[in-house]
Amino acid sequence: MDKLYIIGMGPGSDDMLTDRGKIILETADRVLNSREISLADLMVSLRDTIKGETALLVSGDSGFYSVTKTILRDFGDIYDIEVIPGIGSIPYFAAKIKTSYDDAVLISLHGTKDNIIPKVAYNNKVFALTGGENTIAAICRKLSSSGLGDVKVSVGERLSFPEERVLISTAAQLEQEEFDSLSVICIENPDAVNPYISLKDSDFTRGDTPMTKEEVRWLSILKLGVAAGDTVFDIGAGTGSVAVEMARKATDGFVFAIEVKEEACDLIRENARKHGAFNLEVIHGEAPEVLANLPAPDKAFIGGSSGNMDGIIEALLKLNPNVKITANAITLQTINEIITCFEKFELVNTDITCVNIAQGRRVGSYDMMMAQNPVYIITGARS
Repeated sequence: MDKLYIIGMGPGSDDMLTDRGKIILETADRVLNSREISLADLMVSLRDTIKGETALLVSGDSGFYSVTKTILRDFGDIYDIEVIPGIGSIPYFAAKIKTSYDDAVLISLHGTKDNIIPKVAYNNKVFALTGGENTIAAICRKLSSSGLGDVKVSVGERLSFPEERVLISTAAQLEQEEFDSLSVICIENPDAVNPYISLKDSDFTRGDTPMTKEEVRWLSILKLGVAAGDTVFDIGAGTGSVAVEMARKATDGFVFAIEVKEEACDLIRENARKHGAFNLEVIHGEAPEVLANLPAPDKAFIGGSSGNMDGIIEALLKLNPNVKITANAITLQTINEIITCFEKFELVNTDITCVNIAQGRRVGSYDMMMAQNPVYIITGARS
């Protein structure tokens, strides 16, 4: 079996190659450079095997968002492959700005649609490789528009080359700054929220807007099963208590809080800022009309439908036929409406839970359990 060496180039400068990598390049029978040919042409070249040793230079860190993974998968039966790692851009940049990266989230925004906002909202330190539409300026504009303009941003451009540039400022101050497309960014948010802590009713600003009680809120979100990368709707969001807690579950995703009352929208924004839920956007309007312009949801919570349950569910299913929906009900009429709608739209995978909650209250010298209204948590999906 012919030998293939995959050699990590590091940030880009030749002097970042390891001695082991340099020796292999000098003795190899064929050298390929992933930076000089397209991925398709690279695959064709590798299929055209030769007698002897092939050395393949790959950009950056061979183990971090690298073509190495694809080559190991597709050519392991053709070559005896050895990977020689190089010095990655992130460890190189971390050394430049004199910080560690063992306590950071490491991601690539080059050629991906990953949203940086949730990462920064729920982590103190994020390193990212940039590229494509995700330029430094675009990232900083997104951070600023989401309320994170004051976070510390360090940028590394043309790392390891003579024209290397390192700049440290805030997101707001770097919105108009021009950088090379393939740069490295470190974002530090000392006020990042711990998403694993549930919030109590007393943590929210309420006003006169109704709010889902904390125990019902926690169980409803659990039943809905919000996952890290989900896009989630909170329809009839009220104070935003459910939306804020769902944002803490969707730590790689986004929550849209839909509310028709303008004063309630202001309250949602206040609670979102208060609890660092920057991956939450308030949509002022009435469902189902405002849903059509939103991205397809993975999950949806219906806290209030204003009599439009049928239209809301139909609109949700148009956006995503496999959306999972949880709705809360107190009155018998609402329970019947939800179940009838679920049956109409063939949400056959249905779960109904009745929650009866009583909380202790001091009355004179006695402790009494004061009952709340029973709440029905109804969850449905087509699969």
